[in-house]
Amino acid sequence: MRMVRGADIRRLRDLELLIQGIPGYKSPKIHLEQYITDANIVAVAVWDAYMRNYLTGARVLDLGCGTGRFAIAAALMGARQVICIDIDPEALSIAVESAAMYKLDNVDFIVSDARNISVTGRFNVTFQNPPFGIQSERGLDIKFLATAISHSNVVYTIHKLSTLDYVSSKVNSWGCIMNLLDKVTITIPLTYKHHRRRIYKTEAFLARIECPGK
Repeated sequence: MRMVRGADIRRLRDLELLIQGIPGYKSPKIHLEQYITDANIVAVAVWDAYMRNYLTGARVLDLGCGTGRFAIAAALMGARQVICIDIDPEALSIAVESAAMYKLDNVDFIVSDARNISVTGRFNVTFQNPPFGIQSERGLDIKFLATAISHSNVVYTIHKLSTLDYVSSKVNSWGCIMNLLDKVTITIPLTYKHHRRRIYKTEAFLARIECPGK
């Protein structure tokens, strides 16, 4: 068991190292586009929310949470309650084990399709790394984003860099403001049978979306 709290994490690098210790998928499923989210990307998003005082005492949603990297990091950085939602029970079981490792009792886990979740009340912040629609349904990342915005005024989200203009236009049409936080290269190790290279790289961007008045 590890007792860690925000006071023990003094800089972005501390948070990134902690996130690296949260396990990835045991048996990743290609139709769900399950790839572990890079620790640096998670750390940048959660640290930004922390520095803006969005997390202290906050209610947080991790949409399509996978093994819980966003959820656990947010809980450790001051969130009052975190709801971790994923369609895959096997992934959630890893997230549950990781939350227990850090003695977190403020993270709840729900097996649900992120496009049609049933949760009550609003969230202060939502984090998500949605499927890009490469192996799954086209436009699935936008459906995830629509769900996130319908439940929260602040959303941290990751998308393919080639869709930057489209996502920005969509966000503006919803009356929200998108701030680009980082352009990143997502490194995907040899994971699935169809992979032929040792490492795959995908250009992506991390954004903070704010929807005042919603």
